[in-house]
Amino acid sequence: MTRYPFLPIAAAFAAGIGAAPHFYLTATEQMVLLTITALGAGVLLWMRRGSYAVLACWLGFFLCGTFFAAAEHNYLPPNHLTRLVREGLLRTGEPSEITGWARRPSERRPGNETFDLEVEEIRQAGTSRPAAGGIRIYYFPNQNRTPSLGVSYGTRLTVALSDLRRPRNFLTPDSFDWEAYMRRQGIVFTGRVRGPEDLRVLPGRSGSWWRSAVYRVRNRFLENLDRLYAGSQGLTDRGAILKAMLLGNNNWLNSQVESKFQASGTYHILVVSGWNVFAFAIPLLWLTTRLRFPEWLGATVVAAAVACFALLAEGGASVSRAALMFLIYLLARYFYRERAALNSIAAAALLLLVLHPSDLWDAGFQLSFFAVLVLAALAVPLITWIAAPYRRALQDIDDRNRDLLLQPKQIQFRSDFRVLLDFFCGTARAQQTWRNRLRASLSGSAYGLLWLAEGLLFTAMIQLGLVLITTLYFHRLTWSGVLANLVVLPMASGIVLIGLPLLFLSLIWWNAAEWGAVALGWTTGVLEWVVEHSARWELLNRRVPAPPVWLAVAFFALLIALTILVARRSRWTWAAALALAGLCVLLSLAPYPPQLAAGKLEIAVLDVGQGDSIFVSFPNGTTMLVDGGGAIPVPGSPPPRLDVGESVVSSYLWSRNIQKLDYVVLTHDHWDHMGGLRVVLENFRVGELWMGQDPGDRNMDWLRAIALNRGTKTVRVAEGIQKVIDDVSLEVLSPPPDWAPRRVSNNDSIVLRLGYQGRHILLPGDVESRMERRLVETGEPLASEVLKIAHHGSRTSSTPELLQQVAPQFGILSVGAFQRFGHPNQEVLDALRAAGVRTYRTDLDGTITVSTDGHGIEITAYRDTLRPWPRFAP
Repeated sequence: MTRYPFLPIAAAFAAGIGAAPHFYLTATEQMVLLTITALGAGVLLWMRRGSYAVLACWLGFFLCGTFFAAAEHNYLPPNHLTRLVREGLLRTGEPSEITGWARRPSERRPGNETFDLEVEEIRQAGTSRPAAGGIRIYYFPNQNRTPSLGVSYGTRLTVALSDLRRPRNFLTPDSFDWEAYMRRQGIVFTGRVRGPEDLRVLPGRSGSWWRSAVYRVRNRFLENLDRLYAGSQGLTDRGAILKAMLLGNNNWLNSQVESKFQASGTYHILVVSGWNVFAFAIPLLWLTTRLRFPEWLGATVVAAAVACFALLAEGGASVSRAALMFLIYLLARYFYRERAALNSIAAAALLLLVLHPSDLWDAGFQLSFFAVLVLAALAVPLITWIAAPYRRALQDIDDRNRDLLLQPKQIQFRSDFRVLLDFFCGTARAQQTWRNRLRASLSGSAYGLLWLAEGLLFTAMIQLGLVLITTLYFHRLTWSGVLANLVVLPMASGIVLIGLPLLFLSLIWWNAAEWGAVALGWTTGVLEWVVEHSARWELLNRRVPAPPVWLAVAFFALLIALTILVARRSRWTWAAALALAGLCVLLSLAPYPPQLAAGKLEIAVLDVGQGDSIFVSFPNGTTMLVDGGGAIPVPGSPPPRLDVGESVVSSYLWSRNIQKLDYVVLTHDHWDHMGGLRVVLENFRVGELWMGQDPGDRNMDWLRAIALNRGTKTVRVAEGIQKVIDDVSLEVLSPPPDWAPRRVSNNDSIVLRLGYQGRHILLPGDVESRMERRLVETGEPLASEVLKIAHHGSRTSSTPELLQQVAPQFGILSVGAFQRFGHPNQEVLDALRAAGVRTYRTDLDGTITVSTDGHGIEITAYRDTLRPWPRFAP
């Protein structure tokens, strides 16, 4: 550890951040403890107890981590928007006028446009007060509105907003943390404008002149890419990929392209990330070395180029991390050559965590640093030990004087290889000219094969290092990435190295840029082809639940052990590698038992925003999913490109170790019920897909095609179907068998009634008053202790007649935040209250879980399980 002093310091600081939510000490108590630790370290050092003093210092950095994390979480400036809301000085649901400046200019994406406003003043109900914080402004243009707001960086303006909305997570276990994502970007609230009439530009400008210049160049580059890769339907896929790779703008990538890159394990090159920075910087550093630049000059040129690239890519978190790491590496390499890599990585991590402790929980942060740590501590030493010596031994193979400069194993390898060359290229077998050519060809081929072996070892080690994080956060194992990255990484490096100069060329010589764009587009097409074919290797690309704690700890411990053994070149290295390979097989097979309540009927109404998705587990382990939610764009909520089926529904199922669904039910063909089912059908093995009557909508055909491709049986269900699943009676109460809709409607909904030993749960989908009256008139038993309120609490549903027949004790509303569609209707809430129904809402309570053993009923709200941070202020 003394060789790499920043490693334990950064690790201790990170451990302190991790412990902060469970560290029940106030700021004053932490400062006292930190002072005592510092004094203790000083005393131990004075007593010449160096080892104990170092341990005390590490403890001090641990305490610093807890303090910095708690301070970041709890401290707010006096005029911060959040504090104003807490103190009742700002009401988010009322109109307001916000004055500030655009710290991030307008950015268009399909269907909307956004810009970020740095707030200086807020006016509400005739009262103005200074304010601080960031607001993301959304604009949804249509045919009758201005296509773009065109707000540039630094523009001062006043924005009229009807309300402010706090970024809100889906309150479902293991779903994407949208609030933290926005908070890391400095966004406190979001708002929506109708058009330019809600904006008033003020005189003067704010911000820095150099950032304004960077944004102007960046916008020119984006416009030029639009022109260079324009298609009949707008920007081509190749243009969208280049926008993402070169400038970090992934707004125009369609879901099919993203899915291919994710499935092939090459998604890291699709958006400007740490990989792109290294792919740009390392070849540039090699080039300056080959051109015999003085070391200080080469480092300066590369540092300037990396900084320029990071700024043009908008300085995202992953880009900034990678750029900082590389700049510290260049500096450390100049002064402390042998210790540069690991120390620079640790120093960069420590600096970033001091500035933003919450970055520790960002998957991108963990991926960036874990990747480069594995690269520096495992991949490079292993290649240097195993493959590189033999590759270097092949240089000047016929020069026997070179043998004196090499190690014994290299000398032996050269001698054996010369024997082989003499056998295949002996004078008796060929003329001298052909003999020399054949020897050179065979030597070059062997050299190339060893290069290939090094590349495979490199990509395999990187994949091995990232496998734990990708399974924990993304539930994805992409072993095809070992081979795919061998081709993709060099191509991506070439695209970045050629693409950036080409963009600068487009500013001064358009015709030449057009010719260059053809070659660049062709290269990007080849890259896309490689990715597409790699994504088809289904056996190597798996979706899996997160591993249990014991497996994650064992994997991490073995990876550290392997790193230490490789550094010592121990004979036990191969034993550790085989053990790690065994754990990789275990991660791939994921033989974890599902986390289900044995002997109980359980339904979980997931918070999927404005939509429905209900998970049902039966007493003996049979599983069913009723609907899959679907994204509807709402400011303050995650964007529609964040697929609810992937980020919420699938993540919830994986959090319970579900890998197979026996039944999936689509109640009716509305997007807020079926939008997430495509991903669910692709991510899980599904036994049967239940669907109602087909109104001839293409979405139903699309879903059936996916089910057919996945080997899922499609079953059409209607009133009268009864099944017994694990001693639970299941009845389909609607739609009637002769129901023949001409268009999609809420009354198409499949209505299910589940009964277990005298306890019943009614799931009516989105049926409205017409079908509710029919349910009552049929005379079928409807009484149920638990009712999922139909159609999100709309006034067109939950008629008094139905409530009287069902007589529920508990009602569950699956409804989106912000009441965009007026759900739930106040009249319905009043009727439920008058009927004595205890009502739960997913927008307020999060995912609602109901379980029964046939006797009692237990209801749990996810929000009640969330633990607040301990008190920090005295």
